[in-house]
Amino acid sequence: MVGTTLKMRSDENASENFKQVQLKKLTVPSMEATTKRAALGDLQNRGISRPIAAKDAAQKDSKDLKLTDALRNAKARVDSHWKKQPLGSTNGNGNGAVPPKVNEGGVAAFLRSNSVRNRVPTKTTVEPTKVTVKSSSSENVNEPTLKREDSNLSKKSLTKLRAALAKPVMGVSGIRREPVAVSRKEAETKKELPETKKDSLEVKKDATRMPLIRGNSAVTTTTSTMPTTMSLSSKRLAGIEDIDANDKENLVLVSEYVNDIYDYLYQVEQDQPIHKDHLAGQKEVSHKMRAVLIDWINEVHLQFHLAAETFQLAVAIIDRYLQVVKDTKRTYLQLVGVTALFIATKYEELFPPAIGDFVFITDDTYTARQIRQMELQIFKAIDCNLSRPLPIHFLRRYSKAAGAEDEHHTMSKYFIELASVDYEMATYRPSEIAAASLFLSLHLLNGNYRAGTGFNDRHWTPTLTFYSRYSAAHLRPITRLIAKLARDAPQAKLKAIYNKYQGSKFQKIALRTELTGALMDSIVGQSQRK
Repeated sequence: MVGTTLKMRSDENASENFKQVQLKKLTVPSMEATTKRAALGDLQNRGISRPIAAKDAAQKDSKDLKLTDALRNAKARVDSHWKKQPLGSTNGNGNGAVPPKVNEGGVAAFLRSNSVRNRVPTKTTVEPTKVTVKSSSSENVNEPTLKREDSNLSKKSLTKLRAALAKPVMGVSGIRREPVAVSRKEAETKKELPETKKDSLEVKKDATRMPLIRGNSAVTTTTSTMPTTMSLSSKRLAGIEDIDANDKENLVLVSEYVNDIYDYLYQVEQDQPIHKDHLAGQKEVSHKMRAVLIDWINEVHLQFHLAAETFQLAVAIIDRYLQVVKDTKRTYLQLVGVTALFIATKYEELFPPAIGDFVFITDDTYTARQIRQMELQIFKAIDCNLSRPLPIHFLRRYSKAAGAEDEHHTMSKYFIELASVDYEMATYRPSEIAAASLFLSLHLLNGNYRAGTGFNDRHWTPTLTFYSRYSAAHLRPITRLIAKLARDAPQAKLKAIYNKYQGSKFQKIALRTELTGALMDSIVGQSQRK
C-alpha cells in the first residue's frame, strides 16, 4: 500500500512537470504579473484584443458623429444678467451653450462655447466727457441712478446746508470782518477757462467757503459776509494756523469741507435752543429732580459701557422734551429719562442694548410697552429731530485747534458732563460749553495751578478764536461757572460723574491737584473783566 501510494504521487508530479514545460514553450517571457488572460497565451490575447480595439474605434466614431450633430442642431440661449434661467430648466435640445462658429468644430469649439455661456456681449465707447455702455439686447440702457447715500434725503440736506451757509452767523469778536470780493478781471478769466479741478482749487484759495452757483452756461460766485470767511493770506497775517493743512490725504477727515460742516452745526444749535429756565411751566418736575435723573442716567451709561455721545444726546432729548411738554408727571420722569437713553443708544451705538435691559435697569418699574409708548411721545414732542449738535462734536474740533493732549481732552469732557447736570448750564449752547471747558483745562494744565493769577487770555490763541468763534472775554463767565462745579464736585450730593472720572480709564482726572489749587479758587472768585 505504501509503495502504491508513492507511485501514484510520482505520476501526478510527472504530469504537472510536463504541463509546465508545455506552458514555457508556448508563452513568451514577460515582466508583467500572470493573470487569467495571460495564462491563455500570447496568441489568445491577440485574438481577444483585436475585436475589442475594433469595437472601441467604432464607438468613438459614433460619439464624434453624435457630438457633431448636437453642435450643429444647438440653438443660442436668450439670456442676460438681469434675467437668469431657473435651475434645472433647459431648452429644447438640453444644451444652454452658445453655438460655435461655422468654421470651428469638434471638442475645442464645444468647450469654448461653454466657457462663455454666461457672458453678455457689450460694447463700450469712451468719450472725453462721459462713458456710455451699449448692450446687445434690444432694451435701452438707462443712465446710472443715484446710490443710496445720494438719495433725495441727501439732496434736501445739501439744500439746507447751502441755505444755512448763506445766512449770517455770530462772529468772532476781535477779528475784522471784511467780505471777500472777487475782482472783475478774475471773474472774466474764470468764465473763459474750462471748469476743471485746477480752476476749482484756485477759486477755493482766493475765497474760502464761497458757494459756487453753477448755471447753464457760466459759473458765478456770490460773496458771503460770514465772519469766518478769510483768505489764506489774512489767516497767516492774523496768526491763525490752518489745522486741516495736513489732512488732505486722509479722506475720513474731509478737510475740504469740514469748515462748511461746522458752519451748519453752528446754525442748527441756534435753531434748536434750550431756553432759559425751561422748567418754569412744570407743575410737578423741578430742577433738582432733573439733576437726580441725569446723575442716574450717567450711572446707567457707565454700566452699559456706552459712548460719550449717547449720554449727551440723552440729556439733550430730556431737556427738549421737558421744554415742550409742561404737564409731565413726577411718576413718569424716570420713564422719560430711560426712554431718552434708549433712543440715544439706537442713534449713536453700533450695538445698542435690548429694551429688556432698560426694563431691568428700572427694577421693572416700567414695562417694555410703556417705554415704546413714551418713545412715540418724545418723537412727537421733538418733531422727530435728533440732529442737535453735542458739546463733544465741538470739543474735538477745538482740541485739534489747540494742539491739546489727552489729559486736556479728558478734563474737558469731565467739565462737560458736570455742566450737563447743572440746571443753569442747560441754557448755553453746546459750542459755548465745549469752548469754556477747554479754556478752563488749558488754564489748569498749562499754567501754574499754585499761583492765583486768574484768567490769562494767552491760552486762548487766535487760532482757537477763529475756529470756535468765541473770544476769551465771551467765555469767562461760562468758564467761571464750570470751575465752580468742578471745585465743589467732591462735596456735592450727586457724585456719579465725580466717581466715574476717578477711574484709571479716565486718567483719574477727578483726583488731579489742579482742580483744588489756588488758580482754581482765583478763577471762581475773580470779578468779571471786559
